[in-house]
Amino acid sequence: MKIKIIALFCLLFFSCQKEEDYIPNVVVDIDLNLTLPEFSDLQTVGNYVFITGGVKGIIVYRQGFDSYKTYDRNCSFEPSLSCARIDSVNSSIAICKCCNSMFFLEQNGETIDGPALLPLKQYPNNFSGDFLYIYNY
Repeated sequence: MKIKIIALFCLLFFSCQKEEDYIPNVVVDIDLNLTLPEFSDLQTVGNYVFITGGVKGIIVYRQGFDSYKTYDRNCSFEPSLSCARIDSVNSSIAICKCCNSMFFLEQNGETIDGPALLPLKQYPNNFSGDFLYIYNY
């Protein structure tokens, strides 16, 4: 009986520990005027730009004619590392050169290769006229 109680205690204790390495929550409240020259790459479906904001920057990806995906550049694998950042995008695949994880931007930033198991952190957005609003409140 004592062994069962000890086993149950160990199971509960070790399964309830908090993961210490996570992407922190920060306020995001950005209005992008898509007619500005620095966002001209977003005129084409499948293109992206990096902007400041979020934890380690934000990826703005044009998914369709009137739809955009917005992700934090912080890689989900060991995100507290200074190098855990999306460095490039190639054909809708976001790449972290720090751990070689790859994420599919078309599918909500899901992991497709590498040690990362969690998708990229995604921020809600609203496209209206010439403006893209990125927020998380």
